[in-house]
Amino acid sequence: MNFERLSAENAKIFTARFGQFEDGVITGIRLHVPRGSAAGRTVSFDIQAVDMATDNAWRLVHITIGGVHDYRFVCSEQQSHFVLSDGLKLDCTPERCVLDLDPGPDEWSPEQVHSQHEYSEQYAIGLWCDYAVSDGPFI
Repeated sequence: MNFERLSAENAKIFTARFGQFEDGVITGIRLHVPRGSAAGRTVSFDIQAVDMATDNAWRLVHITIGGVHDYRFVCSEQQSHFVLSDGLKLDCTPERCVLDLDPGPDEWSPEQVHSQHEYSEQYAIGLWCDYAVSDGPFI
């Protein structure tokens, strides 16, 4: 699988390709937190989403955030965040990468992931973001 690095320029193209991941489905989350600095920490997501740039077929999108220094994943019987009803938001700069898997329907900024409100319950913040796209397997 060939991963590509996301930047401020191509992150918008990437999320637009998958319709902002609206109604995408998270099928996997892997957190790797070895001893040492945050530079070696990664979190990877497998998300099924519709590829609007090709044939509107479902694809399996692998997103990895590296240098993870802040994350939150919520799962309970009362509320599941596996279906991305409001899609996701991704903001990549040379200093950091913010992936918000619960951005809500309103105007969004990367700073809101730490504020106290009903959205941004599931996110990862790190130094960089890579992605790869495959045809499956699907769960």
